[in-house]
Amino acid sequence: MHPANPASPVLDRIHSAVAELPVRLLAAVSGGLDSCVLLDSLVLAGKKPIVLHLDHGWRPESGEDAVFVGRLAASYGLPFLEEKAASGGLGSEAMARKRRYDFFARAARSVECRDLALAHHAGDQVETLLLQLLRGAGSHGRGMRETEAYGSLCLRRPFLWVERSLLREYAKVRKLSWREDRSNQDRRYLRNRVRHELLPYLEERFSPHIRRSLLRFCRVRVAEEEWMTELVRERAERSRLSIAELQDSPLGRQRRLIHLWLRRRGVPDLSLDDVESVRRIAHGRRSASQFTLAGGWNAVREDGEICLKHQPLPCVSINT
Repeated sequence: MHPANPASPVLDRIHSAVAELPVRLLAAVSGGLDSCVLLDSLVLAGKKPIVLHLDHGWRPESGEDAVFVGRLAASYGLPFLEEKAASGGLGSEAMARKRRYDFFARAARSVECRDLALAHHAGDQVETLLLQLLRGAGSHGRGMRETEAYGSLCLRRPFLWVERSLLREYAKVRKLSWREDRSNQDRRYLRNRVRHELLPYLEERFSPHIRRSLLRFCRVRVAEEEWMTELVRERAERSRLSIAELQDSPLGRQRRLIHLWLRRRGVPDLSLDDVESVRRIAHGRRSASQFTLAGGWNAVREDGEICLKHQPLPCVSINT
């Protein structure tokens, strides 16, 4: 167990961010700065996290990251679940995200715990907003939410409105160690280009306060999204969508319902094109009766309804 530090504004701010989380929960820990701060703050707040780590096998040193996280969990006396992806090699961001959340879902079932703490911070929130807009999310471009359902998981993001500089200061105060992921500098990934190219360009050419402005926009949009979501929540929880109901609904409601329904079932990286393709299936304006979505999902029209069918990625065992 890491020794406690005297009270400080930084510790107080981070403690308040995690204070309302469930006592027993899962914690996704990559070994980087953000997730190491998350894990330490959870323990310091009296939580009992189960540490999860997925080794994608993309980098030669990724095995060392897994060893580091395993030892970190042991230093806190915490249970540790790890998994290595079935195949290595450089993959897409969407593939990596899908594999991580498939693993998280299997781990959640194995320990009967659905609350998953993630270390996304304010910088991630701004980047996610820009990625959503670049991918054509339309009115659904609003970043992430502090708490949201992802299939059977309940995602918890306590640092979503916390600047990364504060996490770094926390790590300094607590004398934490972490691993640096070289892939975070790889410009082949769109998120890294947004982080290292687009945002600095916007700051230099338009406003040095662009990140703060975009974060404020996210706060406004998240609040509006929560209100609009309530209007279709009950219908989106059903396993299938009624084609007749979609056809009788206003266009905005159709899009909102389809988007929430797909997201509730864990379809990743949704764009307006995805929503429109499903909507066209409902209105019979596609020559085929199905549409392929990201993450191995297919939207299929059958018997007056739209359902989702999934071809899962190969599973590998969870090691404890």
